[in-house]
Amino acid sequence: MGRSLSSRLLHFAKMEILLRIIWQGLLLGLMVQPSEGEVLCAGTACYTLHFGRHSWMEAQEKCEDNGGNLMTLKSQGEAFLAWQLLDKMSKGTDGTDMKVRLWIGLHREKGICYQQHQPLKGFSWVKGGKETKYSNWEGEPRETCTARRCVTLQRTPSSIQELAWVDGPCSADGKSGYLCKFSFQGMCRPLVLAGPGFVRYTTPFGVTTVSLEAVPLGSTAEVACGPQGEEMSNDYFMCRPQLNSNASEWSSPGPFCASSTFGCSYSNGGCEHNCLDLGRGLFQCDCHTGYQLASDHLSCFPLDYCSSSPCQEQCMPRPGGFECLCSLGYMLADDGLLCVDVNECSASQSPCEQICVNTMGSFTCLCRRGYEPADPDSQACQDIDECARDTPCDQLCVNTHGSFLCSCQPGYQLEGINSSSCLDVDECLEDPCEHMCINHLGSYECSCRSGWTLAPNGISCLPDTTGRTSFLPTQGEGELGRAANIHLSSETPALLSHSSIQAEPERVFVSQDFTSQPSAFSSLLDAEDQAGDSSTNDDSGSSKQFLYYILGGVAVLLLLALALVLITCRKMKAKQAKKKSTSAADNYSWVPDQGETRA
Repeated sequence: MGRSLSSRLLHFAKMEILLRIIWQGLLLGLMVQPSEGEVLCAGTACYTLHFGRHSWMEAQEKCEDNGGNLMTLKSQGEAFLAWQLLDKMSKGTDGTDMKVRLWIGLHREKGICYQQHQPLKGFSWVKGGKETKYSNWEGEPRETCTARRCVTLQRTPSSIQELAWVDGPCSADGKSGYLCKFSFQGMCRPLVLAGPGFVRYTTPFGVTTVSLEAVPLGSTAEVACGPQGEEMSNDYFMCRPQLNSNASEWSSPGPFCASSTFGCSYSNGGCEHNCLDLGRGLFQCDCHTGYQLASDHLSCFPLDYCSSSPCQEQCMPRPGGFECLCSLGYMLADDGLLCVDVNECSASQSPCEQICVNTMGSFTCLCRRGYEPADPDSQACQDIDECARDTPCDQLCVNTHGSFLCSCQPGYQLEGINSSSCLDVDECLEDPCEHMCINHLGSYECSCRSGWTLAPNGISCLPDTTGRTSFLPTQGEGELGRAANIHLSSETPALLSHSSIQAEPERVFVSQDFTSQPSAFSSLLDAEDQAGDSSTNDDSGSSKQFLYYILGGVAVLLLLALALVLITCRKMKAKQAKKKSTSAADNYSWVPDQGETRA
């Protein structure tokens, strides 16, 4: 009971689709009057050719009225179809070998300028499509933006098979006709008769013909059986979509015009592949290996070996079998069904510049330490400038390929071989100075002992001949007149020869009490004489120094003499004041005390 109900529902569904298609065909027949003409169908489109003088807009409107548009020629294949259609029409039309100019769906609106480097030169296809790779211009289009321009397909007697594009005004002057294109969702195979008769097709776009290589969806077929001129019993069929499928089929499966008289001898019984003669005028259609008989019992289609999902990934039907396909990054295993990963990193030439890591179905490129990817998804690597990013060094940084080097300023040295820290260099350990050395951060300083001055080279010491050190400081006092200079480690002056340095004079302490030691000054002079006699180098420097000592001694003696004169004058004034008295008796009545002494 359940099977009977389901079969009835399926039958009603088919009848509903059939009635709907018939109704749509009737409505279309009311709108479009059938007319004799040539049509060419291929793939999922049909192309028609129409003669007559029309403007470009009038031709486009006529194509639109029948459900199409002016023909596009976006590829070499479509251009070949246009040539086939024109060649087919010329067989039954007088004068078609003359010059023919047919409108196609290529135009340029007003205000859009000529573009020399584009294949379409600024033109665009009707209903969209501003650019395609294919073009076949006879000459460069006119360079204008102020007028609308339309394109015709032109054939000349000198070049019948070559159809060139020519632009011009969109008016009807000098135009022979136009080409239309109609697209469909499916096609039916042409009907094949198993006996004498004829088939006449009427297409949805109003063209009636007896010859079609493919019949567009929605077309009707009139079938009449019998010898030529005696055809009888006309039947009508429609090309409709197949239920639960994207294919198309006729409303009746056939065979048509079959009879026991002819069997398989007439047009192979209408069978697409094999016709099996069963005797007594009976026959049956059969298909090649890998194909199965369609519902019309005439045509054959490939077996769907992929319906059982034999492949791990994609399955492609092939005549007599199937083929398994794998996605990018995988390849077929030995059994031809499963997919295994492709190790791209094991190839002779690695896809990565440095490090390649294989992953399932793909690979990843990595960079070594000190490098980074050139782009987010790049397989190339570029060096990282560590010195410009993190300043990893204590003082100076030098970038290298994949790494960096640290260095120090003059007067410093690295703490270790691979260290980034800098330590001060103690230059005084090498004894660069003649007398004394003082270390500083990044440099050092030379100084001299008392009585000596630093030479211009900043290292050697010379005797101080300025006279400011004649009286040298005693113990506990700071060194007088010490000279010093600071040296950088990168600028170490050359040392002078030790023989050119004057010997340091001995320190002489001079007493300031010349009254109690009258021979002090002479002793000082004697000491100077002895120092002069003991000197091994009697040069001008020693003479000047001795002269400075004499002048200094004379100045000191003058100061002492002046001090004695002042003291003597004060004592004489005090003595005269005491001699004065108020009366004569005071001179002999005054007696000084025993303890008092003469001043």
